[in-house]
Amino acid sequence: MRLLYFVLAFMAAMPRIVLADDETIKWKEVGGWTVAVDPTLGNGCFVLTSFDDGTVFRLGLNYSKKESPFYIVFANPNWKSLEVGKQYPIELSLDRSQWTANASALDLDGFKGLWIDFKDSGLIAEFARKLSFRATFNGKQIVALSLKNSVRATGELLTCQKAVNAAVAKQPAPPQSKDPFEAKPGTQASDPFDL
Repeated sequence: MRLLYFVLAFMAAMPRIVLADDETIKWKEVGGWTVAVDPTLGNGCFVLTSFDDGTVFRLGLNYSKKESPFYIVFANPNWKSLEVGKQYPIELSLDRSQWTANASALDLDGFKGLWIDFKDSGLIAEFARKLSFRATFNGKQIVALSLKNSVRATGELLTCQKAVNAAVAKQPAPPQSKDPFEAKPGTQASDPFDL
């Protein structure tokens, strides 16, 4: 039940994303990881797990952001001093691979965390091969997690995404209007012929 609360809290507070649906769709449990689909992120699949210290970790695909379709979110109920919307330079490491990323702070109904966008499609493969994930802020380690069963979890993440993509591709396209004067949804112009 605790894990379900965190999944819903993450989904309810995604930064810069308009909610299209308030529920994630569970795909499968794999070795302590939940694999699910988030309709608010363009039907992107993700993996999620929680740890004994209260830290929650999520890795997934965000199809609503073409320029950076991969993300990591980690949160902890003790991080009360995070300022929502503020960018934090975080040093990340997967085993010995290290890099710095800007993380956006978010509030998940009183539960604060950090969201990091990525462009590199190799992130998921890198994540699968590694045994540990660490995050450091101002020289202080804020997260140290074992990635036990991450190979199985990311394999299932990719299986989930292939199935979702196939299901979406089979859906019929919305009917096209035969009215050439009909404005596109969400557009307004002072000139009625400016479509």
